[in-house]
Parts: sequence; structure tokens; C-alpha cells
Amino acid sequence: MHADETPNDWLMYHQSYKAHHYSALDQINTSNVKNLQIAWMHTPAGAKRGVQSFPLVVNGTLYYSTSASQVWALDGATGAFLWKFEPKLDEDRAQSTIYNPYNRGIAAAYGNIYIGTTDGRVIAIDAKTGKSVWDTQVIGIEETSKGFTGAPVIVKDKVIIGSFGGEYSGCCGPIYGVDAREGKVLWRYDTVGGDERSRASWGNESWKHGGGGGWMPGGYDPATNTVFWGTANPSPDYDWAGADWKNTGSRPGENLYTSGVVALDPDTGKLKSYFQENPHDAWDFDGAVGEFVMIDRDGKHYAVHPNKGGYVYVYNRDPSSVPLKVENVWHLGKTSNFVKDVDPKTGELIGRRDLVVGM
Repeated sequence: MHADETPNDWLMYHQSYKAHHYSALDQINTSNVKNLQIAWMHTPAGAKRGVQSFPLVVNGTLYYSTSASQVWALDGATGAFLWKFEPKLDEDRAQSTIYNPYNRGIAAAYGNIYIGTTDGRVIAIDAKTGKSVWDTQVIGIEETSKGFTGAPVIVKDKVIIGSFGGEYSGCCGPIYGVDAREGKVLWRYDTVGGDERSRASWGNESWKHGGGGGWMPGGYDPATNTVFWGTANPSPDYDWAGADWKNTGSRPGENLYTSGVVALDPDTGKLKSYFQENPHDAWDFDGAVGEFVMIDRDGKHYAVHPNKGGYVYVYNRDPSSVPLKVENVWHLGKTSNFVKDVDPKTGELIGRRDLVVGM
């Protein structure tokens, strides 16, 4: 994927693997931006709950997704309708999810548009015709509380996508690698209970109902062949164990690898490294928001990642460091209601304010 080499296209959710959301086009600039007017407008009929996705542009065609996992194709210059793809969803399963029926984005590659559906499928759609190329039930039908709302990330020949469902009791917060051409599931990485280190961080085998996942798109570093993915909250979502959370409550312990970042090998799905930004997340301040802005400066290679707690973490992208090395942390606001601060050198929370019954 060489998105930076084709400025007329917007091929992925974050524009490129750098995730700068920057366009090199210069027709619109500071001198004429005040003259912009609406050229056309499209209303997606039948799309309930609004639009949360980011549009893509490929060879002059604009693609975007709406609720109920629908995909629309329009002429980018005129807004003229080209096609609509509307998958038949498992309504019982879709209605059982807290996010129904949102969709937050799609991906483009190999002449296809890729979407993850609320009922746990990944579908490849022919970009010219709007017809299904392949349709794979990726998440097992027995895992009824999990599905997809976030945009996939295309890495080489794989569609990589994370699941939602951290609010629900159920194992194990999977992220998947799917063959982009044939739709075969090539690997699955469980953010909860996927290795002994994770299982040991959940007291009383509570990892078995651990939540997790990664409901927004991650990032990719070609130099190290590493996928970085923000992980969702543990389950049950809000924990009232108080200051003794390491030993008591419904999920005692740090609850790896929720509410942080995992670094994966995109070829195998194996864990390379991780950092847990919010050990034993009691506040739903997880790291699954999705942005990994890649910055290279003074010979160092950084990944900048915000979380829902209002803190921005700057990581060294070297995945051989376990856990990932934190280069800096800063706060987006002036006050914080769950910690006093975060150590900018280690990423450690300072002065936790843990929830107790009655708060």
C-alpha cells in the first residue's frame, strides 16, 4: 500500500500507514479556502443511526459505509450514485450488540472494498460492481456478543481487523488476519487469555469472561513489519474493587492485555510486544481509539497513541523491547478524574483514584 504516492486517492482510514491524515493536494490553500461551497450532497437512504465512517477515494470514486454495514459508491466529482452494498445481517445477533448498527469505516485494496459487519463477518466487495467477492463468517456464531464496527487495515495480502465486545462477558477479545484475496482466516490473536502472561494477570481465572478486543483500526510500521493495535476495556467494564484491585473484585489483577497497546507480527498474529496504559481499567478509559501516528525524528521512530483517559503516549516503535519503551506521555486537558498524573518516562499511573461501591 503506497498511499502517499497517489495523492488523488484516499485508500485507507488513516490515509496512509503514517496516519497523518494529510493530503498533498494543493488546489485548496489558505488563500482560497474561504471560497469553498457545497458542490453536492448525498443522503444515504435507509441508513439509521447516522454516519460514523471516514470516506475513501479510489480513482475518482468515493466509497463510504453507513449503519447496518452498508457501503455506498458515488462519483467523486458529481455525487452521482453508482452502487450500494447491503448485506443481509443476522438481525438477532446484530440487535444483541451495544453498538448496533454502527459502522466506522472500510478499506480498499486489490480492486475490492473490505468491511467488517456487526454480526462478525468480513466481506470483500468488487469496487466497480458492488457485488460480493467473498463473505466470511470470521467470528464464530457462538460468540454472539462480538462483531466488527471499525475499519480494517490492509497489510500486504491480509485484512487485519479487531472486534468489539469488551463491555460483555466473554472471551477473548480477538484480532484477526484474513486473506485479502480468498477470505480465509489466517490467524487469530486473543487480547485476553492468549498466553500465560495474560492468564496469570487475571485472578480466579476471570480472563474467561475478560472482554478486550480492539474496535478501531490499528497502525502498521513497514520498517519493523509490526502492527500496533489499541486494546479495549476488560469485562465487567466498571470494577468496584477499590485500592485492593490486585487481589479483590470480579477480575483481580492487571488484566493483560486490555486497555493498552499490542504489537503483532502481521504475518502470523504472534505478539511481539505490548504496553498496558491502564492496568486493571476500572473506568472504561481504554486504548482502543485507534490512532497510531508514526513520526520519525532525529534518528528515532515513534508511534503516538492517545487513549480515552485523555493521555497521549509516545512509544519507541522498536518491538524488541518488552514492554514497549515509553518515550513521553502528556495530558490533553488540565484536570484528570482518575489519576493525579502519568509518569512521562515510564507511562506508570500516579495516584490512582479507584472506584469503590457507593461512589
